[in-house]
Amino acid sequence: MEPGELARLGERLQREHGTLWLHRLKGDPYAALLCDIDEDPGPLRERVRSAGPLWRSRPGSWVSADPATAAALLAHPGIGHVPALPGEAVVTGVRVPDGLGSLCARLLDAAGPEFDLVTDVAEPLAAGALAEVCAIPETDRDRFAEALVACAAAQDAVVCPQRLATTRRLRTGLDELRSLLDGAPPDAPGPATVVVAARTGADLVVRTVLQARFPLSAHEAGRTAVAALSDEPPGWVVPLVARTDLEAAGARIAAGERLAVLPDGGPGAVTAPAHRASAPFHHALAEAVLAALADRYARLCSVAPVVRRARAPLTRGPARALVRVATAPTALTTAATATAGREVVETTTPTTADRRAATTTTSPAPSRATASPAAAVLGAGTGEAR
Repeated sequence: MEPGELARLGERLQREHGTLWLHRLKGDPYAALLCDIDEDPGPLRERVRSAGPLWRSRPGSWVSADPATAAALLAHPGIGHVPALPGEAVVTGVRVPDGLGSLCARLLDAAGPEFDLVTDVAEPLAAGALAEVCAIPETDRDRFAEALVACAAAQDAVVCPQRLATTRRLRTGLDELRSLLDGAPPDAPGPATVVVAARTGADLVVRTVLQARFPLSAHEAGRTAVAALSDEPPGWVVPLVARTDLEAAGARIAAGERLAVLPDGGPGAVTAPAHRASAPFHHALAEAVLAALADRYARLCSVAPVVRRARAPLTRGPARALVRVATAPTALTTAATATAGREVVETTTPTTADRRAATTTTSPAPSRATASPAAAVLGAGTGEAR
């Protein structure tokens, strides 16, 4: 990109984002949602809903958070969906590849007892599964994964101007992704499908794991995944465009004007076709991770607040989610610890000095033996390796 073109792009992005902030300051709830600075968007969504079934926002889009109106707009033949990648084919379904369980196992084994659920598990899992579906050569899979991470902002960029650095990274990532997919089989998903499936899939994996209650049996993993994925929509904004002049919910909408539907979570809620098409793939990812975690760990907890991606009003996805996992003590370990304790009591003499010596020399040993494997993995996973 030439310096002059780059400067014009930066000015345009800054102007568009500044305009959103201006409308937010003037009280427009939809503009405030797109600015994406509120951790809890519930009050803003309620203000959008109370403004009417379909109304014109200051940024220009017609907005609806009314479920009945939203369903009618999505089904209207004169209304189309704004694609995540302009010029690309529509998003289609993604085949669930074999070997998800073994891929999850490898990722968890490499992650150690404390890891970032986003970058160490969710994103590599989605990238690995899609690489298998697209028949990406092993030598190119790291580039493929990096390109998908670079394209993370594609869906949010449709409704919210991104920073210049993010936009440049997105364009570079798309070029790389298209190049890698040139040699894919004819039935492989296209770039738009891959981008949406990777980002939304990784986000939903993180959401599902954080909502799960451990210990979790492998049998419960499927039900937990279904419940978690239906609680919230995979996309918080569905961007639409009028293909022709039309009338909806009492409003006259000209061809080319934008619309935005704000879906709610729960069974039967409206969903963007792109997310609906890839839902089976997303569910398979989430269930595979839960099953792998349930097979290894009895506890999983966050060790820091989840950090969301900036300027992500559509996906509201996490950028970082640090968690710690632990295994439950087995019956054999418990029995061995109890036996060691009895031996200490039986071999000590009544003297105070001997009791003190027994306490200092024998009591810490079971603790060190139990902690050393975890400490070794923790040191490798969070020390110099990171």
